[in-house]
Amino acid sequence: MLNNNTHIGIVGAGNIGSSIYQLIVSAGFDYKLSIADITDDKHWSISDQDYVKLNVPVNFDNIVEGKTLIINALPFSENINLYKSCCKFNVPYFDLSEDCELDKYISDHMGDISRQDIPFTMAHCGLAPGMSSVIANNLVSKLKNPKTVKIRVGALSQNSSNKLRYYTSWSGEGLVNEYMGDCEVIRRGEFSTEKALSGYEKLTLSGKEYEAFNTSGGIGSLARTLSENSNVCDLDYKTVRRIGHYNYVDFLFNDLQLSQESLTEIFKSCIPKTRKDVVILYVSASGEGSDDEYTYCKTFKPQTINGRPLTAIEYTTAIGVITMVELFLTNQIKNKGYVTNEEIPLTTALNTTLGKYYREHDNINTHDYREND
Repeated sequence: MLNNNTHIGIVGAGNIGSSIYQLIVSAGFDYKLSIADITDDKHWSISDQDYVKLNVPVNFDNIVEGKTLIINALPFSENINLYKSCCKFNVPYFDLSEDCELDKYISDHMGDISRQDIPFTMAHCGLAPGMSSVIANNLVSKLKNPKTVKIRVGALSQNSSNKLRYYTSWSGEGLVNEYMGDCEVIRRGEFSTEKALSGYEKLTLSGKEYEAFNTSGGIGSLARTLSENSNVCDLDYKTVRRIGHYNYVDFLFNDLQLSQESLTEIFKSCIPKTRKDVVILYVSASGEGSDDEYTYCKTFKPQTINGRPLTAIEYTTAIGVITMVELFLTNQIKNKGYVTNEEIPLTTALNTTLGKYYREHDNINTHDYREND
């Protein structure tokens, strides 16, 4: 499938969409690219010949038709509309979303999500959900009797001086959505949901103290997958923050009960933004009896990759979806139906062109990664 005729459409030219574009261009993939958005103010790195201005109201058919595949880098509210166009033209679809409404749409309108006669669909690619699910499933596979799986992820500012101890490094809409939605978990071996901002805990990672609590979406499809196909008793995903953050967001979201629109405006307009960020990714899986605990723990900071300066959240998210696109185009994953991230072996993901950045010990100069190293 990989040839000079490969034409990828990226829909959404914000921070993450433009990062995906930059990394694909700079990595030397031989793909034709089109990146589309409604704004005239595109990122400086996007070539004029690759940019497509979308008219409002948006008709996604124009950008979808004729493409080899589509990467959705839009706000979660547009997922279903773009997916409908991909179905219309039978174009493979990837997205980065934490939102589960697309999964519900497929189940409600197209029957069982596991059907193989729907267009290739791979939702929830990125950091979390995305590579975190690949890593978690890999750790589970090492255990004879897996029981407990914990995924802890934080996109933090390196420095902060406000009471939230937090500056924003990504979408305000996405942040508020994850603080409000239902969180998919496994409890006592059964799939379940819990409220966002519940399950408060303190934890120590690399010698530093943090707090964590339930947020929605970051687990992708993993809870459903493991509840149906493993003996895992407990699984949850929590967002990592610096200690003190939780009390203030609990006050804003639960005590004041502000509307989603008001909360979004606060996080978009009143919280400082930063490009000096840090991403923490911690996953653990433990069993019973003689089973060990297996862990993955890595801290990502801004990097210049192939000459392109990127924040930690930009490249960790972008590499997650680019990795899956490369595997699809090189026929290393099936090419029809709904495919989950956790179906992908960790070794396979890490040995892609950019997947090396997720290697736990920063050994990124060779493609000879082995899971037991």
